[in-house]
Amino acid sequence: MNEFIEGLLLGLGVCVPFGPINILIISYAVKSFKNAYSLGLGACTGDFLYLVFLHYGILGFIKNETFLDVLSIFGCLFLSYMGFCMVKAGTSKLEIKEKIMKDSIIINYFKGLAINMSNPYVITFWLSVATILDTSSNPLFLFLGLMICIFSWIFCLAFFVYKYTHLFSAKVLKGINIFSGIILGYFAVMLILKRFYGF
Repeated sequence: MNEFIEGLLLGLGVCVPFGPINILIISYAVKSFKNAYSLGLGACTGDFLYLVFLHYGILGFIKNETFLDVLSIFGCLFLSYMGFCMVKAGTSKLEIKEKIMKDSIIINYFKGLAINMSNPYVITFWLSVATILDTSSNPLFLFLGLMICIFSWIFCLAFFVYKYTHLFSAKVLKGINIFSGIILGYFAVMLILKRFYGF
């Protein structure tokens, strides 16, 4: 049971920090719960895959500097594109909700997956978690606690933002899109600065 609780606490450490996935879940949830949750599930899948691969030693090549450089550049470009789309949606006419509602759940799932799979810092984090799992006396319960917490956080964040969307005016919704886009741009720039300039 101690390992399960440790897994829950570790899951909170993964989920709560202000990052691109949480930003996107919030900005999507004000328009569609399904799209926000599917995006979160995609990110979860990326987390799960990295954790499993690292646990079984499949990703030994991640220490290759060239691979991490390429991954950082790709991650920066992808986050920049997502940020641009959010700002564009926020500055366009008020058909944002209808447009997002028409987006495919599958597409949003793969957006979340791509964001997490293209971030070298996600890999680094899960590398440390894989080490914790390897040294745990009951890794299965630790893993279960971790995944339950991640899935619960994504559901609750998407659900509560969507549930109280009616409290936001159209102007506020547009502002959320623009703010989200700017924040995603910030994460894109920081990805390059941290990787290549040691910020």
